[in-house]
Amino acid sequence: MPDGLSAWGACAGMLVKMIARHRENCMNASATPMGASPTARLDTSPLSEALGIAVHGIDLSRPIEREVALAIRALLYEHCVLLVPGQHLDEATQIRFGEYFGELGHTLGDYGLNNRTHPAVMYVTNEKENGQYVGALPDGEMFFHSDRCYMPQPTLATMLYAIDIPSRGGNTIFANQYTAWDTLPDAIRQRIEGREAMNTYDPGIHADNTAPVSQTAPSAKALRAAHPLVKAHPATGRKAIYANRLMTEYIVGMPRSESDDLLAALFAHQERPELCYEHRWTLGDTLIWDNRCVLHARTNFDPGEARKLRRVVVNVERAL
Repeated sequence: MPDGLSAWGACAGMLVKMIARHRENCMNASATPMGASPTARLDTSPLSEALGIAVHGIDLSRPIEREVALAIRALLYEHCVLLVPGQHLDEATQIRFGEYFGELGHTLGDYGLNNRTHPAVMYVTNEKENGQYVGALPDGEMFFHSDRCYMPQPTLATMLYAIDIPSRGGNTIFANQYTAWDTLPDAIRQRIEGREAMNTYDPGIHADNTAPVSQTAPSAKALRAAHPLVKAHPATGRKAIYANRLMTEYIVGMPRSESDDLLAALFAHQERPELCYEHRWTLGDTLIWDNRCVLHARTNFDPGEARKLRRVVVNVERAL
């Protein structure tokens, strides 16, 4: 081939490659628009009008990319509750997913689980061995609360993975405390903002989870911590009410009768149906919620049916 044609052929070949790369880049740009946020690239659907979002098409048994983990974290902060359905997780893979949200907290007791692989793992179950429960929070209804609000450093987030589910009941109800604050009458706002409340609980298998601590006499072993009644979320800046029917005992520095009346009004407002989403569990559900902006409760169920969920909690957020 003459030298001129050889040069032309080389240039033509380069041009074809450049066109192919341009087409590929255009296709990629169409699939992922420039400037689109990572959350916009996830397949999501709302859980309810009140709160919650589901993320589809992710396999949590495999590691996920940092960008995806950050997007999931952002969705949790925005929607308070995040569901990833249809998972197949062992202790190790659930621990790994939990660590995308921060440093995990150890359980407050071993609950008879001598064979667990990590001190953060707890089973919420009514299983028994030799007539003794082998997990925590085994049976029955549980009033609205926020996990470990009775500790100086409360739990940031809680994650449950569904292993066994009763045929009916045992649902988890969530109440949006951003909206509770936004819709709180001014007269009550003025009485609680800037104040702290004492949160009290005696954790263990035999805890009475339908007895509000404000109406009972806590044991001498009960754990206690005071926290602001209104907190601003560090990630969103939004204010949320931080009190709950089961574990908030009294408002610090307020006469007890006045505190009891004010808390009763506050609890009724926090639990209004329009603020709530009731999750009906299915096997493989992996659900995480932000305790700083949402309360949760459990509905009753037949103690003769198995209910088993694996739990880990996030204590401190950390950078990914």
